[in-house]
Amino acid sequence: MEEKEEKKILEGGEGTNKRDFLKVLGAGIGVAGLSSIMGGQSLAEEKGKYVIVITHGGNNPNRAMLGLLLAQTVADKGWGKVYVWMTLEGADLVHKKRTEKIDSPIYKKFGNALEIMKKIKDKGGWFGVCPPCADYFGATGSDKHDWVELAGGDWLMKNIQDAWVVWI
Repeated sequence: MEEKEEKKILEGGEGTNKRDFLKVLGAGIGVAGLSSIMGGQSLAEEKGKYVIVITHGGNNPNRAMLGLLLAQTVADKGWGKVYVWMTLEGADLVHKKRTEKIDSPIYKKFGNALEIMKKIKDKGGWFGVCPPCADYFGATGSDKHDWVELAGGDWLMKNIQDAWVVWI
């Protein structure tokens, strides 16, 4: 297919129909598949960067645990580097005296928040918390897990630009 025709189809010009669109789509998929066969890395094999933003803690343990379980899935499957950033009520997860008390009736069989966070950490996961939120929840000094870093909104904005992001 000539470049002029392809452009016309993509721009929705005259004569565009479903068959033409599918031809263009098929050509693109074919190139991606050929690249994979010729020794290039397939899309399924690429390692990614995942930023999981958790905005809930003991106030909504189902959401907090879902965010942690998503991060654990990425770590367990080896899909890429996992970054868990906690903000708002999510900073509650950082307090040493509360983390193991946070669990979900829905996800009970997976353990409590502390158990899951340790599994993620052991697989190379990174944890950060919004500094003002950590202050608000008293998760500072000796009451904060030492493996959780203080990281502000600037950290988040810098790191989401090239990552898969889940905000929960």
